[in-house]
Amino acid sequence: MTFRDVLLQRLTFRRQKESKFHEIIVANNRLLQQNMDLEKRTKHLGKENTDDVGTSQRVQELDRRIRELNDERGEMYKTQSENAQRLVNLNEQLRTREEKDKKQTEHVKSLSARCDLQVHQLREKDVTIQILQDELAALQLEIHTTEEKSKRLVLENQQLVERWINKMNEEAEKMNEATQFYETALEQARDAADKQKRQSARRRDGSSAESTKNIPYSSIVLPKKVYKKINIHEAEIHCIAASSCGSMFATGGADKKIKLLDARTGHTLQTLNGALQTITSISFNATDEMVLGSGTDNATRIWSLSTHRLRHTLTGHIGKVYSAKFTADSNRVVSGSHDRTLKVWDLQRGSTIRTIFTFSSCNDICLMDADGQTLISGHLDNNIRLWDARTGAAIKELTGVHSGQITSVSMSPDGNSLLTNSRDNTLKIIDIRMYDIIKSFQSDTYRNGLNWSRSTFSPDGKYVAAGSTSGGIHIWNARTGKVEREISEHSSVVCGVAWNPNGDYLYSAEKNKAVCMWDTSK
Repeated sequence: MTFRDVLLQRLTFRRQKESKFHEIIVANNRLLQQNMDLEKRTKHLGKENTDDVGTSQRVQELDRRIRELNDERGEMYKTQSENAQRLVNLNEQLRTREEKDKKQTEHVKSLSARCDLQVHQLREKDVTIQILQDELAALQLEIHTTEEKSKRLVLENQQLVERWINKMNEEAEKMNEATQFYETALEQARDAADKQKRQSARRRDGSSAESTKNIPYSSIVLPKKVYKKINIHEAEIHCIAASSCGSMFATGGADKKIKLLDARTGHTLQTLNGALQTITSISFNATDEMVLGSGTDNATRIWSLSTHRLRHTLTGHIGKVYSAKFTADSNRVVSGSHDRTLKVWDLQRGSTIRTIFTFSSCNDICLMDADGQTLISGHLDNNIRLWDARTGAAIKELTGVHSGQITSVSMSPDGNSLLTNSRDNTLKIIDIRMYDIIKSFQSDTYRNGLNWSRSTFSPDGKYVAAGSTSGGIHIWNARTGKVEREISEHSSVVCGVAWNPNGDYLYSAEKNKAVCMWDTSK
């Protein structure tokens, strides 16, 4: 090492050694200076204390002022705290309002979108309406053109009809002129033959009248007490009917069975099964070869009485079938239903050949004529309607006859009058030719308790019979309208009565399973 380097090293070491006390020296000098300043201030304060007598009062005033300032500061802290709490509350309210405004903004956006959609839909509908209006105008123009064409065709048709009538009249006049000669030539011979026929007819009428006077007529005797009471069904009875030939009668009910009974002894001959629900009406054909039963399963079933087997099942109604009848030739059946229709069935094909819409539920039907060309139906709307079975057209509607629904309709033995039964507790006979009410029947003790309660004429047409809710059988005189006999053996509402066509028995059935036979021959 050179001398210069050694010297530089020693100087550096000395500076490092001495610099360790530099901060202590500086701090000591600063403390000395502060001590000197404090001594000077103390001297100055001591001098002031000796010179100023009111220093203590000033100090007190300063202390009081400090206390006031401290109190004021406390109040300000309190106020600041309250303001801080108010600020927090206001911030919370502001946040709530901002959220509410945000939701309202979103709702407004949704409503705006819906409004835009509706405006779009309205525009589309306006376009559709315009198209429909154009089509309507075109259709109206087409209708107008068609009407004009129809008027022309009607006018042409009238002209053709007039021409055809004139031509037919001309041909008829020619034929009348041609036949006039023959009529004139045969008139004298015809007159002579007519005179001879009238004379022979008078002789025959006189002899037949004398012979009929000698034949005694066995009139019906009204019963006084029950001949036989029978309980054969397992559930409620809904209907009863006598056979056409008078050899048996039948009952049907909620046990889905038809019971065939001997007309004189009441012994059960046969039980017919096959129905799915309650039997509502029974009818025999004219030769007692078949029997039908309508039911609440919307069907009518036909059994053969020779084999006691089910022969036809007629389905097509959409409501309960309350009544059905055979025509005289047994080739057709007419049924009436709760679905407001009548149906005419062809038994050879087993299908419907005509459906008649009746405007009201049908409770019962009957045939005005044996071949079934004219039908009579009684309805839930209190009206009676006549129908042409060939065309399905309405012939006549009888309104105001009853004030309650019709429960039964049946023709008189002579075929000139109709017997009706109603829930207004009256029966009426209507002249079917003039549509006039001939006789009305009622009694203080008679009450019609069922919508399917059936009434009946006696075979000679002199009496009318019906069952009441009390279980009594009322028999009226068909000519006078007076109650001839009131007999009671049943314990519940009577659902139907049927007279044997031979006139020797009256059959009645109550809903509570009992059947009564009344002897009307002695």
